Amino acid sequence: MWRVFTAFAVLLLAWAIPLTAQAHKPSDSYLKLTVSEAGRVGVDWHVALRDLDNELALDANDDGRLTWGEVRSRWADMRRFVQAHLRLVHGGEACLPLPDDAKANPPALIEHTDGRYAVFAWSQQCEVAPGSPWTGVTLAYSLFALTDPTHRGIVRWRLQTAGGAPQEMGVVVMGANRASHAQTWLALAQADVAAPGGKPVPASVDAPSDAQPGAKVASAPAIGVAAGPQAASSRGLSAWDQVQRTVRDGIEHISAGTDHILFLVLLLLVAVWQRQATPDTRNHGRRPMADWSPRGHWRGALGEVLRLVTAFTVAHSITLGLAAFGVLSPPSRWVESLIALSVLVAAVDNLWPVLRAPRWAVVFGFGLVHGFGFAGAMQDLGLSAQDLAWPLLGFNLGVELGQLALVAAVLPLCFALRRTAFYRLGVVLPGSVAIGLMALVWLVERSTDRVILGWGGG
Repeated sequence: MWRVFTAFAVLLLAWAIPLTAQAHKPSDSYLKLTVSEAGRVGVDWHVALRDLDNELALDANDDGRLTWGEVRSRWADMRRFVQAHLRLVHGGEACLPLPDDAKANPPALIEHTDGRYAVFAWSQQCEVAPGSPWTGVTLAYSLFALTDPTHRGIVRWRLQTAGGAPQEMGVVVMGANRASHAQTWLALAQADVAAPGGKPVPASVDAPSDAQPGAKVASAPAIGVAAGPQAASSRGLSAWDQVQRTVRDGIEHISAGTDHILFLVLLLLVAVWQRQATPDTRNHGRRPMADWSPRGHWRGALGEVLRLVTAFTVAHSITLGLAAFGVLSPPSRWVESLIALSVLVAAVDNLWPVLRAPRWAVVFGFGLVHGFGFAGAMQDLGLSAQDLAWPLLGFNLGVELGQLALVAAVLPLCFALRRTAFYRLGVVLPGSVAIGLMALVWLVERSTDRVILGWGGG
């Protein structure tokens, strides 16, 4: 039995080790592009230091920590690397970076919800003929495209008019599934068209099907427009449009969140069993899983899953909403550490009964913590509070769809095998041990901000 267990444990660990690097929020960068008159685009790009370290080996002494000296000494290399993966095109011609002002854009770091980021800022000039309309530019994004297909670029477009405050034009999520995006806006007419009362009347246009929530786009420019840009107004996206455009983000987030998935897998593995009301005290504390017995009917397993998933969903929906609206914002380091702890406790409880409360109540408590983890991805979309309600619903719905897909894939197989020795000794036992070991590594890494055994996950 122990030889079989050892073999399966080794195989599961070999499969799981590559997943540890994906146990946190997916790799993101935050890119703000400010379009101004005469073809100028201001670039403000925040890129995670851990991602740059993985790509450029910034940690010179390989001690698992990046110092300011190590970062500063490689700043030029980092800047060249990120600039090479951003391309702006207007009228078929590339927009070229302007000469850099080192004093205006010195090396700088910023804290995001998941760690430290390098801040890169510069301007690019697009060729715009005098008197021609400046109404759009195409972005090609390829950062980490060859090394991390899950990486996302959260791109915020803004429009800067002469003498006015920047106007938001929307948010676009770039990555392997969307490597390019054409952003357009309305040109400002030389002779403003005035409505009664003397105020200009902007054109009203619909957003294309692939635009992100809040994106403002342009119709064909009118004859005689000047080069100065003007943000287009929108008729307003319907609630359904706002929901469906963030459903995909929710699905992608849960599918890339290995720690969230493994937590649910641990619950599903034993949902097809039930604990004895009076466990055998002779085996308690010695033989793992001694107090579990198979459920007799599928309705019992399905009912247990519904209780657990409902408790988890309600809990993470509460904290996801509170965090997304800025009511609560606990430190990301402790949230991620508690998520790892929840996975570890669930793994141990599969083997020995350490949780005395009903499982659904414990899962509800852990779900509150996981909700803060989901909130990081939602906040990264850069939506204002007044535009957050429907996208939040869509994101949450995407998370639930991802969870239901996991339940549909795992539960029938677990139920079919629940009475077999193979399932008990070849699946649940080594699976819980392997996941528990990964969670322990994550917990130490996240709480101490150190990388263990080169597994990543920090």
